[in-house]
Amino acid sequence: MAYSIIGQYVPTESFIHRLDPRSKIISVFTLAIVLFLAGTFPTLLFMAGVSLILAYLTRIPFYYYVKSIKPILVLISFFFLFHLVFTREGTEWFSVGAIGIYSGGAAKGAFVALRILTLLMFASFLTLTTKVTDLTDGLEWLLSPLTRLKIPVHEMVLMMSIALRYIPILTEETDKLTRAQAARGADIKSGSIVSRLKALQPLLLPLIIQSFKRADTMAHAMEARGYQLGGKRTSLRELTWKRLDTWTLGFTFFAAVGIILWK
Repeated sequence: MAYSIIGQYVPTESFIHRLDPRSKIISVFTLAIVLFLAGTFPTLLFMAGVSLILAYLTRIPFYYYVKSIKPILVLISFFFLFHLVFTREGTEWFSVGAIGIYSGGAAKGAFVALRILTLLMFASFLTLTTKVTDLTDGLEWLLSPLTRLKIPVHEMVLMMSIALRYIPILTEETDKLTRAQAARGADIKSGSIVSRLKALQPLLLPLIIQSFKRADTMAHAMEARGYQLGGKRTSLRELTWKRLDTWTLGFTFFAAVGIILWK
C-alpha cells in the first residue's frame, strides 16, 4: 500500500471511475465554487453530505479519504483555533486575561473547518477515482484554449503530473530514511520541538540527494525519448466523452443552481 494517499488511484467497479476525467474535473470545480458560496451552516452541511454520498458511490473504503485528510488536520486546527481566539462575536463563554472565547468564534471556526474538510473530500474524490495520466490529459484539454495566449499549458500540466507522481515516492523515501535512523537509535517522535528538528537534520541531506538523482534520471530518460519543450504531442489514449458524462455534468449544474437558489 502506498505511503501517501496524494496522487494515489484506487480502482473499483463504480460508474464514477468510468467517467471521462473532463466531466469529473468540471463537476468537482463546480461543487467547489458552490461550497465557497455557501454562507450558512445548513448549506454547508448539505454540501458535506453530498461529499459523503459521492465517497460512498465510488465504492472506495472510507479510510482512504481519512488518510487524505490527516496531513491537513494541523492546518484545519489552526484555522479553527484562530477564529476561536480572535473572533469576538456572540456570547462570551469564558476569558483568561486578554483572551476570550465567544460562541461566534466557535461557530465561525467550526464553519471554516467544515468547509476545508468538505473541499478536501471533493479533491480526494477526484484523485482517488482518476488516474494521474487521465487527470493531466483532461486538464490539458480543458486548458488548451490558453495556448492562444502563449501560455505553456502542456508544460504546466506536465509539471503537475510529475509532482503528483513524486509525492508518494518522496514520502516512501522519507519513511525508509526514518526507519533507518530509528534503527541507529535516533528518536524523532519524542522530545521538544528543537530536539525533533535537530533529529531531522540527518534525513534532509539524503532526501535532497535522492530527489536530485531521480530528477536527473528522469531528465535523461525524457531526453533519450526525444522530448522537446514546445513540441506538438499526441496522447497514447484519446479521451472519450460518453452520454453518462453529459448526464453527470447536467445533473451537477442543475444541483449547483438549486443549492445556490436555496441558499
